[in-house]
Amino acid sequence: MEDLVKAGTRPWLLMVIHVVFCTCLASIAGALVCFVSPLAAGSGIPEVKCRLNGIDLPLVVKSRTLLAKACGVLFSVSAGLPCGKEGPMIHSGAIIGALFSRYVVLGSNMLRDIELRDLITAGGAAGVAAAFGAPIGGMLFALEEGSSFWNAKVLLQALLCSSASALTLNFFLGGFDSIGFGTLGALGVLTFGDYFEGAKTSYHIWELPFFVTLGLLGGLVGAGFNALNIPLTLWRIRRVGASGWTRFLEVLLVSACIAAVFFVPATLSQKCYVTGVEHGSHKPGELDLICKDTLAGQTGLGLFVTPSEDAIKVLFHDPHVYDPGLLSLFGIMYFLLACWTYGLGVPSGLFVPSLLVGAVLGRLVGQSLQLLSSRVAPPGMYALVGAGATLAGMARITVSLGVILIEATGNTQYSLPILFAVIVARSVGNLFNEGIYDIHIQLKHIPFLPADAAHVNTTLVSCIMTADVATVGSIESVTRLERILETSHNAFPVVEPGTSQYCGMLSRSALLKLLQRVRCPLDQSEALPSRGSSLLGPQTEVDLNPYINAGAYTIEDTATVRRAYVLFRTMGLRHLPVVRGGCKLCGILTRKDFLERVGGEA
Repeated sequence: MEDLVKAGTRPWLLMVIHVVFCTCLASIAGALVCFVSPLAAGSGIPEVKCRLNGIDLPLVVKSRTLLAKACGVLFSVSAGLPCGKEGPMIHSGAIIGALFSRYVVLGSNMLRDIELRDLITAGGAAGVAAAFGAPIGGMLFALEEGSSFWNAKVLLQALLCSSASALTLNFFLGGFDSIGFGTLGALGVLTFGDYFEGAKTSYHIWELPFFVTLGLLGGLVGAGFNALNIPLTLWRIRRVGASGWTRFLEVLLVSACIAAVFFVPATLSQKCYVTGVEHGSHKPGELDLICKDTLAGQTGLGLFVTPSEDAIKVLFHDPHVYDPGLLSLFGIMYFLLACWTYGLGVPSGLFVPSLLVGAVLGRLVGQSLQLLSSRVAPPGMYALVGAGATLAGMARITVSLGVILIEATGNTQYSLPILFAVIVARSVGNLFNEGIYDIHIQLKHIPFLPADAAHVNTTLVSCIMTADVATVGSIESVTRLERILETSHNAFPVVEPGTSQYCGMLSRSALLKLLQRVRCPLDQSEALPSRGSSLLGPQTEVDLNPYINAGAYTIEDTATVRRAYVLFRTMGLRHLPVVRGGCKLCGILTRKDFLERVGGEA
């Protein structure tokens, strides 16, 4: 583009070339989602949350989804769409954790479901650490936004994986950036520039109300974003669908419109078609945004054609005053286009758009305060606090977000304003609606069990359990096992033949593998424990005891629903047998029981 500008190409032709190029890049990302893996769309964080909540979404952690996600996000970001790669990186890390559990064997047994859940959690934490260079923030994000179950072991695993991820990324980025392999620093895929703390960057105690006000504004902006995105998402679900040509054509239309809209200001002004970020000549850490075609600074016009991540950095570090009108116009346009993009059929994250919108908001507040007094903190610092507040208002992330921003900037000086702002933003946003991830989970009708169990009453488990349970005996015929598989259940309680004596649980996958070995054993060593005929036929009785999970969680029928709910959710269960006297099976609890009966009383 820079060469075309120097060659004197007409502005309208530059705009056409820009739109066509961006649309072609977006088409590759859209094709990967629409025709390869529909679950690669969006950030993937809602789907990972559901998987860790105990919901069976097998395609979420498939290698095909990883391919579409990791490759597609490169093209969607390069196309200039208002999205980021941080959410897809979290999803990709979770998939890598799931794939690791699939191919690694401990001793003679594959990793069990509980270890699979922990590895997905650790993989998500590693994704955050790779995105921001924030290992502690990655661990806290997995705790706050991802995992339903947490203990010291999971914490250490997540911290180890996120630290290894940040270390690996720093090693390679240091070499590729000519710093030298082996030179490590606070690097990440998304960096916010260098902060140098001093007297001129400090803030006063009387500025704390302004930071709290930024949190209030960030919560309102986040709630407004979520409210606008709800009808758009519902329309896409009804009219566009999850895959196919209709969704692909929407990607082409939206990407072309966004590329054209962002290029209009440069076309009308006939300058600043290409921008660049340079280090300031006055103080260390300062950045200047210049127009390469005029080799001059600008007052906000360059933001429209600058990559989103560079725009965030200059709003944090550029010492120049931006035109309030241009800055406001850019913020409003970016807010609306980001809302239009979220839910589009491309891999896209929410972190960068929300941070950029918040940085514009904070910059406007900071510049306005400097007109009143020169003693206030620099506008870039208000932009940093505003960025965190807006992201907290949209996604309702608090502690982990504050730590991520502190780690990514290396600026501990503003830890308190950031934490104050994100907490206020979350509280204000919760007055109007839920976080954007929880909203999309509800709109897709995924049976997610929230952490807040305040609505769960003290009714006994026996009042809501399903009493008619499909069970199998510890010794069953092949015919009976094949018949039980005609049901849609994922696991079956095992009882002693002719009694209700509970023995354990038998998963559907284990039963399918067992019957496969019955029909065609590979060799004599795989012969199954059986009774009756020496030949394995339909009436052969198979001893299921070696395949039973005798340590599956159970609950007494006299326990309260609240206790069952907490156990069910924190352990990511799909079924919870109800026993009487510790051994007699009398029912079972599933996610449906909680959502329909308990949720209906809320």
